[in-house]
Amino acid sequence: MTLLAAAPGAGKTSWAGRMVLEAAVAGFPAALACYEHTDEELKFRLYKQAMARIGGAHGIVGEEKVQAVLARAANAVLLSVDSREDTARSIEETLLNVYGFPRRGNALVVVDYLQRVPVVGLSGLIDPDRQGGEAAAELRAMSRRHDWAILCPAALEKDSFTLGDELSALMGDERVPYEADRVLLVRQQGAKRSCGCGELVVHTLKDRTGPTRTWHLGFFGERFFIATDDEAYLHETG
Repeated sequence: MTLLAAAPGAGKTSWAGRMVLEAAVAGFPAALACYEHTDEELKFRLYKQAMARIGGAHGIVGEEKVQAVLARAANAVLLSVDSREDTARSIEETLLNVYGFPRRGNALVVVDYLQRVPVVGLSGLIDPDRQGGEAAAELRAMSRRHDWAILCPAALEKDSFTLGDELSALMGDERVPYEADRVLLVRQQGAKRSCGCGELVVHTLKDRTGPTRTWHLGFFGERFFIATDDEAYLHETG
């Protein structure tokens, strides 16, 4: 399970959406369960990302080419979920029983975002102060049961937006970073351009699967697209 932490508006949902799009295009079962956006908003974001794959940040793209990309990702599952009733377990059951995700095998599941995943205890919904840690534990267990890659975008504490890159900057109880196998912290680097695009820096705060590192990404705000270093030229395309 990977925790993707960033301040609001930094591009964590856009990055997660791109991962789902890329996984689906590559033929892997992929799903985005989102507690913040409607199905229509999620589809709009993926439509814009398909445009970015072809025309970069601002280039003009023909509708036929966009639809061709989306057709290749047609199996991607977009779920607008409710923080009052859609638990990690209910998302899991929906993917298994409705969308035919493998009981054990490669798949990508994004749950956006961690702090809103409801957790039910013996006496009802768990207190919000403990909710994040319990949700992280449930999602990590889900990844173990099925061999799925689970990605959880999560918000930073407001007071930590400009602080150092430490696990203590994460919102929620201490179990949140403990349960995650990998913790990525995304921060905006410098001011955004007038076109709404900008640069991001990613710090690996924890990784049980390999060495920690720091790298840079581009954010094409108009098209909700996260670009890797070797795609920087796409900002000038068109």
